[in-house]
Amino acid sequence: MKVPFVDLHAQYLGIKAEIDSAIGEVIAQSAFIRGKHVDTFEQAWVQTLKVKHCISCANGTDALYVAMRGLGLKAGDEVITTAHSLIATSEAGLSFATHKQIPLISIHP
Repeated sequence: MKVPFVDLHAQYLGIKAEIDSAIGEVIAQSAFIRGKHVDTFEQAWVQTLKVKHCISCANGTDALYVAMRGLGLKAGDEVITTAHSLIATSEAGLSFATHKQIPLISIHP
């Protein structure tokens, strides 16, 4: 039996004009890194979450690294993660790990 996970195409079709316009503007301005679009996003996210700051990241690995730094992790600290995650989760912790290995745990209910 096929169980649908998520239908991104259907979601896209619902807001196609808005997405296509935004992508077209970014391409036309070559505004791929930082710039007004990122600043606008970060400010909107700050207001949505009711927080003081927002730091957008290029990818999940960078986001995890920034979060770990924000927690005060430093070289030699232990980082443990689940075995059921992308390799990027472990990769982000390698900057802090003592032995350049990340212990993986499996949780069985």
